[in-house]
Amino acid sequence: MKKLLTASFAVVFVLMAVIIAGCGGDKAIPGAKVELNLLTLLPENATGIMQMNFSKFSQLDFFDKMVKEKKESKIDDPKKMFKDYEDFVAKTGIDPKKDIYSLAVAFAGEVSIAARAGKDQDFVTVINLNYDREKIMSLLKEKGAKYTEEAYKGLKILNVEEEDQNNIAVCFIDNKTIAAGKNEIVKKVIDLVKGEGQSVLKNARLKPYIDQFKSNVILSFVFEFPENAKKVQDSGMIKMDLSKAEVIQGSVDYDANALTGIIEMISNNEQANKDLANTLNGLKGMGAMAGPDVAELVNNINITGSADRITLTFTITDELAEKLKAKVEEKTEEIVTYPNE
Repeated sequence: MKKLLTASFAVVFVLMAVIIAGCGGDKAIPGAKVELNLLTLLPENATGIMQMNFSKFSQLDFFDKMVKEKKESKIDDPKKMFKDYEDFVAKTGIDPKKDIYSLAVAFAGEVSIAARAGKDQDFVTVINLNYDREKIMSLLKEKGAKYTEEAYKGLKILNVEEEDQNNIAVCFIDNKTIAAGKNEIVKKVIDLVKGEGQSVLKNARLKPYIDQFKSNVILSFVFEFPENAKKVQDSGMIKMDLSKAEVIQGSVDYDANALTGIIEMISNNEQANKDLANTLNGLKGMGAMAGPDVAELVNNINITGSADRITLTFTITDELAEKLKAKVEEKTEEIVTYPNE
């Protein structure tokens, strides 16, 4: 994320990138001390929605292990604003484990188009947390952050000036809620706060899938399938008929020492779905030849095709994750030790 203004919640976005959970309908967000459904603050014209139950995630041993490994890392980047987790807490006054409850993200536009154009995807993130606005502002001034203040419907928006011109706007909505993202989308969040406009819960295309979001998992998400990808794609090895694809939806959770998830592509094209599932399962068989650890991984991935969707489910135990991590570190060490071989 951005270097300065978003530093106060950079940890949130880093962790979000690691595990991309939440709730739908009008239920309260599990773990949140403020009964706020963040989806009601996301604009109706969103093309993708992601919501994370951060309270559940931060209580996992996995979270503590991530923090510990980051702290013990020997890599010291002088450009980093924070040395480690403790330094982040000390400077921002925010302890993610205790103070961040949940977050929701709305994306705008087609992801593939934005990526091909080399631009950041338009988005807004709304976070439910405990924070001290004055402490964050003092940190920004101390670090020399360049920003302008803009008044909008009784609230203040901070527009950060970034060297890459991918500026970001932040609004401290109240003492429990922060919105950050593209200026025009942050303003739509403020509109909703003021009781104006419609939220994504009125989005006829996404609402049926948002209603399926589970309140007891770490992550739930749904994205419209990009129009420019709705076609028959043939790379030689894989032929995919995506002409009737509608959305990608899924969820990720952690329970009983295992990461589990489901990803589905909704597409009313039964034969194409079954053909693609068969192809992907064939690739699984090829991947299993890479070794016993990889074989165990692919055997824990199930892919099926039905009349209206392709479904992928996976389970990665802690034990398997550790073995795969060790394998990657071993290969990385070999590359570093023998760079010319």
